[in-house]
Amino acid sequence: MNTRLIAKYLTPLILLMVIVAILVWWFVPALSNTAAPPTASTPAPTQRVTTVNGVTVVTLDMATQAQSGIRAEPLSGAEVQAETSAYGTVLDLQPLMDQRVRYDTARADADAARAMLAASRQEYERSRVLYQDNQNISLKTYQAAQASYRADQARADAAGLKAQNLRAEVQQQFGVTLARWALAARSAEFARLLSRQDVLLRVTLPIDVGVAAPARIQIEANTTQRLPAFLVSPSPQIDPVIQGSAFIYRTASPIATGTNVVAYLPASKQTIPGILIPASAIVWYGGQPWAYVQISNDRFGRYPVAQQSPMQGGFVVSQGFKQGQRVVVSGAQLLLSEELRPPPGSTGCKDPECD
Repeated sequence: MNTRLIAKYLTPLILLMVIVAILVWWFVPALSNTAAPPTASTPAPTQRVTTVNGVTVVTLDMATQAQSGIRAEPLSGAEVQAETSAYGTVLDLQPLMDQRVRYDTARADADAARAMLAASRQEYERSRVLYQDNQNISLKTYQAAQASYRADQARADAAGLKAQNLRAEVQQQFGVTLARWALAARSAEFARLLSRQDVLLRVTLPIDVGVAAPARIQIEANTTQRLPAFLVSPSPQIDPVIQGSAFIYRTASPIATGTNVVAYLPASKQTIPGILIPASAIVWYGGQPWAYVQISNDRFGRYPVAQQSPMQGGFVVSQGFKQGQRVVVSGAQLLLSEELRPPPGSTGCKDPECD
């Protein structure tokens, strides 16, 4: 009796436990699979700055390019004249101006001395005539007039000689042409120098360069733009650091005194083929010029502009670029800023000038 009663109550309990076990076995793995994130389907982020074969490449999608105004154009060929380079310095005109003041003072003194000489000469001639005409004046008065005349003559000669010596001194320091400009009463050339419309350069040709000084050269001073300079005269003085023949040139640009310049002299009439890199494509990084070449629709590589010849409108290069390559002519600085922008979570500076 008891056995039946126990079996009657245990059977439903055992059945319930079996159902619970089946439910636990079914739902626990399903919950585990739902909680785990699908890591295999997460896309990897695209790197915007990479290095390929030593070239820094910036990747920008087409939408960003259009929004930033980035535009590339094909490179064209160009020809430059064969050149040789020399070095020079912008001259300080203060010594020349000081010499002009001294010369003007000496010339004024000479004019005053000559005026006094003319007056004393007349007095001496009058005294001589009166003395010889029955001694109408005393011998003492006649001798005094004679002494005054001779003294004024000596002073006039000394004043004139001083002015001549100052002129010769200017010629020794700056040459005949500049001496004529500086010491003339009115000189349009010297007026341009005083107003800094023109500046003077001393360009020294190295000894091993067998090139005569041309009437016109190109110079470069702290910029990528060349300026024309015109021959004034041979220089009586040379740069003690650079041995060679020195010449004075003038250029219509207010370059600071003491600035070192590079002069480009035509070596021959022969021209050299090259590739023109537009000035709008140039970006400066690490102290040298670079240009971005469009590698594909969304990738731009930064290449150095080396072995270049600056000219009006850009650089002419003989290596590193090919005709037809597309370079960024609008938005190149934006690409450099994008390249140098620190990655997320970083605050470092990538420019070498930060070191």
